Amino acid sequence: MEPQKNNPEKNNDHYIESDYLADMDKIVQTLTLRSMSDGNNGDFETAFSTMELAMWLSRSLDKKCLEAVLLNNMGLILTMKGAWDEALLTFDQSMELAMVSCPSHGNFFTILKNNIASLFDPKITTPGNPKDSGNPS
Repeated sequence: MEPQKNNPEKNNDHYIESDYLADMDKIVQTLTLRSMSDGNNGDFETAFSTMELAMWLSRSLDKKCLEAVLLNNMGLILTMKGAWDEALLTFDQSMELAMVSCPSHGNFFTILKNNIASLFDPKITTPGNPKDSGNPS
């Protein structure tokens, strides 16, 4: 007899694997959105903690391509914070992981390259210092 979806009586109180994975993907997505929102609002401590939790879940699920995407997002938060050296290293980790783990990585590499290029854009300002726009005063 086939187990029925979401019926604990028929499934010995266990999730069906596909439902469990779908739920975990939703949790990772929610954590990522919250993290990016916190980063946009300047709450970097919460943003990093939330993104670390999302990355821990992706690693636990052995979703390497998702982990590469999350590393890219962590690089964006580091860029917002003004930690450009750390951002560059994180983007590099993301690219290395994507090269071996993401089957269709062409578009993702374009995004990563744009994110890396933004680190060298003189228009980027350090958070909390709007006068420092990269232009000499």
